[in-house]
Amino acid sequence: MLTIRLLTYGLAASILAGCAVGRGTVDIAAPQAANPASGKYVRIDSVVDKRTFTVAPPSADMASLDPDEDTSDASKARAVGRKRNTYGKALGDILLPEGKTVSGLVEGAVTTGFQQAGYVVVKKGDPNFDAAAPVSAQITDFWAWFQPGFWSISVNHKSELQLAGNVDHLQGQQTIRTRVTDSKQMASTSEWREIIEKGLASITEETKKLLSQ
Repeated sequence: MLTIRLLTYGLAASILAGCAVGRGTVDIAAPQAANPASGKYVRIDSVVDKRTFTVAPPSADMASLDPDEDTSDASKARAVGRKRNTYGKALGDILLPEGKTVSGLVEGAVTTGFQQAGYVVVKKGDPNFDAAAPVSAQITDFWAWFQPGFWSISVNHKSELQLAGNVDHLQGQQTIRTRVTDSKQMASTSEWREIIEKGLASITEETKKLLSQ
């Protein structure tokens, strides 16, 4: 039994180490839905990324970038996770591909939450845009991380954002927090993608709950 456990741990360690070299990209899809046939009109005026990045994070759930890579605001806007080895040392980054940002994904998740709650979300140029109720959001946390174990790898994602507006149950500023965890046998691109998309789905669900109280 001990031998099997050590072999399993060794396999997980090698998988983690193998995927941890350098900066990687993961393409993520935000939740999508259609506008209802009728309903109150809202517009998402802004979704601002206000996350704080730590140079030497003491824990894996804190946003950070590899100091040996580009650490500009443009890279931070695309950052969604950080690879680590089996000893917990932070290594390569996980970024969205060029042209995608965390704020864009969160806007999609929030928009879908409003649509599922019965609101018609309009964009600039759409009818009723000027009359639509304005909504904004600030992202203070949005991060994915892996934790190695003997038999499996814990895959995690958390987020926190402040929604602001005056739309029924959303009055002033209110906080949405999400946390999702899963267990996997390996750390690969598909696992990063799956956990982050689950995190976005949770943002959609919590937005819908807030509006449907």
